[in-house]
Formats: sequence, C-alpha cells, structure tokens
Amino acid sequence: MTTIDLTLHKDRRARAIQRAKERNIIIPTYAQMKDPSKIPAKVKEELTKIGLWDIHPRNLFRINWHNQPTASGGTYGGVNYIELPSSLTGVKARIIAIVGKWFPTGAHKVGAAFSCLVPRLVTGQFDPTTQKAVWPSTGNYCRGGAYDSALLGCESIAILPEGMSKERFEWLAKVAGETIKTPALNPTSRKFLTSARNSPTLVKT
Repeated sequence: MTTIDLTLHKDRRARAIQRAKERNIIIPTYAQMKDPSKIPAKVKEELTKIGLWDIHPRNLFRINWHNQPTASGGTYGGVNYIELPSSLTGVKARIIAIVGKWFPTGAHKVGAAFSCLVPRLVTGQFDPTTQKAVWPSTGNYCRGGAYDSALLGCESIAILPEGMSKERFEWLAKVAGETIKTPALNPTSRKFLTSARNSPTLVKT
C-alpha cells in the first residue's frame, strides 16, 4: 500500500502558507470532506453565495459526495445517487449509481486531483510561487487538477489530446494557466498519460 510522503520543506511551506493567507484560502480536512457536518458554520454561510463551479477557494469544501443538487448557493445533504430499477436491469439486486454531477466541474475527479496536490502543498513539497502543476489526462482528471490549482492559488498546465471537445478546451482556457494539445492518442502519449495520472508533475518556473 502506497503511503503519502509527509516530509516537510519548511521554506517552501512558509511560502505556501503566505500564498494561502494572501488569497484567503482555507483547505478542508479529509474528515470534513467525508462528513460535512464538521465543516464550520461560517464556511457553509459563505457557500450560500457561491456557485458550484465558481473559481472561489471556498469551493474546496464542495469536493465531496454530499453537495446539494443545485447550481448555486447549495450546502450539504445526503449522498447523490440514483437507483436503477429491476425493470431496466433485469436483475433483483439493487444497483445504485453514485452521481458525480454535483461536484465542482461536474466530475468527481476534482477529489482525485486534490489528493495529489494538497499533501505536497501543505508539506512544502510543492511551492506555488516557483512551480506549476502539470495535469496530463484525457479528460476530467485534467479539468479537476486545473480547477483545484486555481482554487489553491497554484499555476497549472493542462495536457490533453487535441481531439477532445471544443467546450472542454474553451473551459480550460479560462481556468488553466496553459493548455497543451497533444496529437491523437498514440501508444506513446497513452503510456505518458497513464504513468502520470496519479500525480501532478511539478515544473519550476
């Protein structure tokens, strides 16, 4: 089982803390993400005035499965899911699908990206003043990484195949610091994306 490296780099950590103070960034704990009842009332009050997809640091507290199914101003409720009826599936077993639509960006990959970047950020392994987070992916992980980076005051580079939708590139142009389109997904680029999927590459500027 892989463990998270918590080695501290004090000088870079100090710069990350200063960046967070300057941009009013509060990072939720995993306990708060798992159980939103632990999120401070002040944060919940702020969320009532913030859209689900807004580039606002408080939306870090919406990286969980408990968001109210509304585009703006929502707080928390039960887990969002749908149950597929037996008349559709043809089996007696209950089949439940968890819905990721009500995460920021409309996809739960913001959570996967959060767990790659934040441990490095809070330990000082990532310096938001001198490094960029590179997010190679074919889709939602790349979008999640760019979005999380924007909320966390980090610069990002999004890398994805040129054949992705026009809407995806238009959205990334507003969120990522830089977007790189790769040629059609050949074996070489597929290998690169697969190897990098679970960790943002850190690039010094």
